[in-house]
Amino acid sequence: MYVSGLDRPWLDTPFSLQGFMIQNEAQIKNLSLFCDYVFIDEKRSITQLDIDTKPTPSNGRTLGVAATSFKTEIAAHHPIHYTEQTSVTTEIRDAHSAYQNIRDEFDNMASRVGRGKALNIAHINEVITPLVNSITRKPGASIWLARLKSQDSYTYRHCIAVAIWCTIIGRQIGLPKKELALLSTGGMLLDIGKLKIPPAILNKTEQLSQREFELVKKHVDLSLKMARESSRTLPKSVLDMIAAHHERFNGGGYPNALQGTQIPLYARIAAIADCYDAMTSQRVYAKPITHAAAIKKMYEWRGFDFQPELIDAFIQSVGIYPTGTLVELTSGEVGIVIRENPGKRLRPQVLVVLDSVKNEYQHFKELDLAQPQDPGGNTH
Repeated sequence: MYVSGLDRPWLDTPFSLQGFMIQNEAQIKNLSLFCDYVFIDEKRSITQLDIDTKPTPSNGRTLGVAATSFKTEIAAHHPIHYTEQTSVTTEIRDAHSAYQNIRDEFDNMASRVGRGKALNIAHINEVITPLVNSITRKPGASIWLARLKSQDSYTYRHCIAVAIWCTIIGRQIGLPKKELALLSTGGMLLDIGKLKIPPAILNKTEQLSQREFELVKKHVDLSLKMARESSRTLPKSVLDMIAAHHERFNGGGYPNALQGTQIPLYARIAAIADCYDAMTSQRVYAKPITHAAAIKKMYEWRGFDFQPELIDAFIQSVGIYPTGTLVELTSGEVGIVIRENPGKRLRPQVLVVLDSVKNEYQHFKELDLAQPQDPGGNTH
């Protein structure tokens, strides 16, 4: 049966937003923990789980993926169920160290490219591994860092943030650590080719001409060429990720108009990470939008630009109030979100840093908004 509605807001539950198919008894038991009753969409329900239900996009072409096949695809990767092992406040030091090491390594790579030398990625595993370890222990710390908007150039910061977002999505769907490292590597190298695009075009505030836009699109080929000619051989999965990260699920992307599962899994993940970070970042030609607005837009694009299951996984991983979000309590106090409560997403755990008149507390206090509070202890 297809669950189309609950007896409470979706945001107050850990379930995929706005509907899902019941596949087993465990899901029914999980539903009963949160709901007294649910609404079933008979038209979208099926009687057998092996029915071939292939979604058709608006352009009329059949996607290369059956609606029920995503779990089968992920099963081939031997997924792992990760559990959080520490708190954000404990993990942030290691996450920041990993982030800084990647930043330094990217700086070295960019410097070589600027001097006309080949891409040197000999040490990339050394900086990627600590990041992957941190994300598997506690993704919230790296989410916090990825959402920091530094003064580095957009291309510079974007490459590092996309590496983090790709790894976080991969963790959410259970990819093993070895694959998370490949995702992170690919995310870091997706836009490396932009370092060879004239800055005057990348930094142009007016609308690009068709010729200029075609040149910007060439960054995919440039990134792929640089990766292939780098100091060490990269796995095919990473090269495929770089080559196809601008493809779209309905076939509307570039450079080859691939669709559905014709697009490699890593590239489907990268497309989401790349788009989200772009929309929420300051660019010369566009102002950033909020996390909530970006999530809303991307949810509307699921099934068209992006694979629905991967969009759902992304939303589940980053949540409504991602780690690092500033929130004001009804008391007037200001806190920083340090952890989401999966069953009550509108009631996160926060570190209260400012009092009601916005003076900094001498000693910060942790507050779980999912627990009963005195009046004034809830978020606006």
